[in-house]
Amino acid sequence: MSHWRTQMRKLVPLFLFIALLIVSLAPQSASAQVERGEGSVYIRPHVGISYYMGDNEKSPFNFDGGMFDTLPYNLGVELGYQFTSDYSLGLAIRTGDYNQITDFEVPTDTKDHPTTRWGVALIARKLLSQGKIAPYWMAGLNVGGGSTYVYSVACANNGACVEDSDNMAYGVTFGLGLDFYINRSTSFFLQTVLDAQTPDGNPDGNPDGSVNDNFGVDFLGAHSAGIKYNFKRVIPVELTDMICPIDAVDTGAPVTFTASMNEDATQPVNLLWTFDGDGSAEGMTVSHTFARTGEYNVGVTATNGNGKYTSVMTCPVTVKDPCLPAQITSMRASNMSPDTETAVSFSANVSGSEGTYHWMFGDGSMSMDENPTHTYEEAGTYMVVLEIKNCAGTIRREMTITVDPYEAAICREITEMNSAYFDRNSSALTEEGRAALQENLEILLECPNLNARVEGWASAGERRPQELSDDRARAVEQFYVDNGVTAGRLVTTGMGRSGMGSKKEGLSQFRRADTIPVR
Repeated sequence: MSHWRTQMRKLVPLFLFIALLIVSLAPQSASAQVERGEGSVYIRPHVGISYYMGDNEKSPFNFDGGMFDTLPYNLGVELGYQFTSDYSLGLAIRTGDYNQITDFEVPTDTKDHPTTRWGVALIARKLLSQGKIAPYWMAGLNVGGGSTYVYSVACANNGACVEDSDNMAYGVTFGLGLDFYINRSTSFFLQTVLDAQTPDGNPDGNPDGSVNDNFGVDFLGAHSAGIKYNFKRVIPVELTDMICPIDAVDTGAPVTFTASMNEDATQPVNLLWTFDGDGSAEGMTVSHTFARTGEYNVGVTATNGNGKYTSVMTCPVTVKDPCLPAQITSMRASNMSPDTETAVSFSANVSGSEGTYHWMFGDGSMSMDENPTHTYEEAGTYMVVLEIKNCAGTIRREMTITVDPYEAAICREITEMNSAYFDRNSSALTEEGRAALQENLEILLECPNLNARVEGWASAGERRPQELSDDRARAVEQFYVDNGVTAGRLVTTGMGRSGMGSKKEGLSQFRRADTIPVR
């Protein structure tokens, strides 16, 4: 029963390792898959406990007895290349103290025996999954050696041992392990490795037997833990996107630019933004303020691998003045009271961002010019409207203009008109009087803005002078009205008898009606 318990204690670590291996082989989701440095050189230092199986010890997990009289250390390092995410090939160098390797028989004292062995192995490794906990197997070829005592009865019983330093051995290597992902370049591992070596007797100094007497093979192994570090090859940076403003931006306003790149690019990555002569900035996301309007070609350059790899992207940016609401501070007309023959020039003082002009002159006419000119065809009062439309919206302003009928030059220059003369004691127009009034009529018709005051006179000696002067004034008025002059433009007055001493000779000069222009 005691022997059975001893063997079970020896197998407990093996059972624990197999259980952990089974757990790691459980299916893992796609999101749990990781990348362990494909296409890179790696180094795997490790430290652990050496074990030996052969003629002198039959179990790799014999942790009882005198195994720990001295520390059964195992140290090593492996340098290799990770070809794919699954496969790697490395050269391992290791040394260890196999303190039971010459424990020939129970009474043998191995304290002073040369139990250190070295080994070199070419190892191929295959990961069985790409999860964060990945089991793996490994296999390869090895060569090793180290001084050993040669078994003899005298050596086993009384320490009279003979040392043999010419004991090179070679064979195959195999093992199992678990890789625990830390990051893309680093992982932690646990493994057990076994070197099967021949010729029998070279590793352990006991050529007469083995684990199986028919095999003639000795086994040197180690339970170890270590760190794998990938000297990750430089992955060139590649810009994948560049976020720039689509619409035009304002001068003086900060603008944000963002770049994206491949996540697996080797760090550090430097990103330099250039703004077409308007400055530069560094970083994945930058802010820039343009000082002048124009068309800019914004570029971002990403570099890594000490400047060996470069990726460039550009985008166009339009910069404009900021949008300011339009304001019409004043409106002007070159003539606020033009006539129907006079062209009027219009202008306005406008501030704000550039916009379009829309003049409406109140008579159905309009213009899109900034400073238009317009001539009214009819007299009247008009509401002139100016609308300005820009990026901020539309505003309007109004003013009133009064248009007069056209007046010829004579209308402005005439100061007196012809008088009509009458026969004595008569208010009837004579032919000569009508001819004189006809000239006046032409002026009044040509000058609609010109009014007239008609004054009738009587000379000395005529009957009823006041009544006669009234009649003479009304006779002239009626002539004008009958020929197209509106009565509202005329005022008649009977002046009565004219005084003597007129500069016009003769009394006939006082029998008249005067037409006096009135403006």
